[in-house]
Amino acid sequence: MMKASDSPGHAPDDNDTEEYEQDKSSSTEGPDSPDASLPSSPVPAMMSSSPGPTSQPPRYSVRFTDNVSKDGDTITYTINVRKLGDLEDIITITRQYEDLQYLDHQLTQNNRQPGLILPPLPTRPGADPAAAELLSRKQLGSSNRAMVGDGAQWGKDCRSLEKYLELVVSHPVLGSDNHLIEFLEKQEPPPRPAKLKKGWLAGVKDRWDARNVNVKDCDEWFGKEREWAARYGAQIRDASDKMNIVMNSKLRLVAQLGHLSATLNASVAGNEGVNGVYNKLNCAFSTSLDSARAGIENEVSSGEATLGGYLDMYTRCLEAENSMLLRRTCLLVDYENACKALAKAKPNREVSAKAIRDEAEKELNDCTQVARKEVKVFHNRRLAECRQSLLYYVEGQIKCFQENHAALNNCVDNIKSFQVPQVKTSIFDED
Repeated sequence: MMKASDSPGHAPDDNDTEEYEQDKSSSTEGPDSPDASLPSSPVPAMMSSSPGPTSQPPRYSVRFTDNVSKDGDTITYTINVRKLGDLEDIITITRQYEDLQYLDHQLTQNNRQPGLILPPLPTRPGADPAAAELLSRKQLGSSNRAMVGDGAQWGKDCRSLEKYLELVVSHPVLGSDNHLIEFLEKQEPPPRPAKLKKGWLAGVKDRWDARNVNVKDCDEWFGKEREWAARYGAQIRDASDKMNIVMNSKLRLVAQLGHLSATLNASVAGNEGVNGVYNKLNCAFSTSLDSARAGIENEVSSGEATLGGYLDMYTRCLEAENSMLLRRTCLLVDYENACKALAKAKPNREVSAKAIRDEAEKELNDCTQVARKEVKVFHNRRLAECRQSLLYYVEGQIKCFQENHAALNNCVDNIKSFQVPQVKTSIFDED
């Protein structure tokens, strides 16, 4: 293994130390605080994510509306697009998930430069009855016959897809891609093929890349980043799974409260004119259960829209960063192999071996340059959105708890207001 100082994309030398020391971040060490870090984790100063054109990409504001329609297994979303700084009216477009999938395919194929962290597209929302049943069993339990409403799931899907487009629009490279501009500004979606196919070598290449996971990086900075990304990726996935368990437990409680409330209402309807006080108590208790159910539903919605959404999105983003770092490691392995081949080459093959080595070195240098900038931008965004999601989550939960407390207090007061007549318990009780 060659030394870091002899490799392309090596750690900063003494001339660069001052620049890096001015903007340290613990993004490769944790905890997430850019103002205090260990000396061993320098991160390069904030720069554009692309070594190419310096012009800023077009900036758009993208918002998914509540106007979501379903036709069979096809879900159509309505999106409001505004070009920032432009006085024109909002552009309203309709797109399906397959349109977003094709856009992701075009962006990936058109920007194959190693070192880019490509925003991950959320998985396809389930639209058929089988998918809805599977989701309902996962959230409400296998024994529950209730089905999760389309409206609640559509809201969650809209937030995920909207966040994906926000990441693409704000990306210094992808934000200026012509495919994105066409996707956002034209009323009709770009024509797409019936089915996107991967090349038959894709699976072989992925398996070959996986062999290089444990390769030691000669660049200490990237070595630490790889270790951090692998460890943090597993931790944030675990946090996201546990967050979903908590949310699903609350949804099961909501379903049980709804079932109990409906049972009480049915009991009252079956005893009209009999046991008037008992019926009133049942009605009051049923109303209390409905209030509690609505309050817990608000807690779940607030949690999914804030911290839950952040954990889900950055679980996928960490996978994208790990993939980028693995691609760079593969280029490093290719460069080392080319150096070994050059050292062993015979005189008549030395020129071609040197050309291969130089090409591998150039690819690795370009990837390293882009990757450093991408990692910095990625961590800045991740830290900012982590703080924001935690703040919104806490504020939302406090607001929900206050509203729930007030509603339940009102229900208790209503129940206490009923005067239950005393019942004779013996022949000595007076009328």
